[in-house]
Amino acid sequence: MSGIKSSLTVAGGVSAQLSQAASGFLSVNEVTSRAERTTVNGNNNAKNSLASIHSRGQRVSNAIARDGNNIHSVAQEFSIIDQKIKKSFELPLFSPTLGGGKRE
Repeated sequence: MSGIKSSLTVAGGVSAQLSQAASGFLSVNEVTSRAERTTVNGNNNAKNSLASIHSRGQRVSNAIARDGNNIHSVAQEFSIIDQKIKKSFELPLFSPTLGGGKRE
């Protein structure tokens, strides 16, 4: 039976990948500004559609970035807890300070 395994390194990698994905959604803004350079029929419709896509992309981007940050934050918390648990197991069982005393 395997237990829960946490890895700050893996979480950091996932968070970085999610940040890159979030940045990709924001690149739609560049296309929106290009739609203003032409004056053909349907340009306004295209511009409005691209603006809508950009707005939705920003919301998705923000959600992805937020979730990536949350994943990393939780992994950091787990890492701190893991270190505390590890330290508690490293304490000596019989120590003069813990009442183990001296054997004779």
